[in-house]
Formats: sequence, structure tokens, C-alpha cells
Amino acid sequence: MDNIIKNHRLICENRQKLELSGVQKVESSTNTQVVCVVNNTQTTIYGKNLHINKLDLQAGILSIDGEIDSIKYQDGKKSLWKRIFK
Repeated sequence: MDNIIKNHRLICENRQKLELSGVQKVESSTNTQVVCVVNNTQTTIYGKNLHINKLDLQAGILSIDGEIDSIKYQDGKKSLWKRIFK
């Protein structure tokens, strides 16, 4: 993958709808969290009753409905403990 940082956009409406651009893949999805990769950065959306409405990987768009509690961006570095205890 390229190391070029590309723009992405996150739109959250009333913590009930979320649209995210720059999505490369969705790694997992449950009703409480959605884990995806946005411009080579793991991004996790936390909430309740989360539902993926639209996923278009060619356009890089992800649309989610539900009660959105938080969004976490994680850098690519894993802690020593996570590397030891896979």
C-alpha cells in the first residue's frame, strides 16, 4: 500500500448516522462496533445497534446507522504486549 496520506471525510449526523470516505476495507462488524481501514489507519466505530447501510469499496464509502458512541483512530504500531500475546 502507498504511504501517501490521502484525505478522508467523516460526517456524523445527530450520533445516529455516519458516513466515512477513504475506506479501504471493513475488517469486522457487529452491532456494537465496526472496524475498518481508512487510508492505512485502523478505525473503530463504537455504539449500539450499528448497521452498515452502504459499503462501496471502489468509491471508499461506508455508511452506518445506529447509536454512535465514539470513533477511534489507531496508528499502525502495536504495543509490545499485543505482539507477544497474539
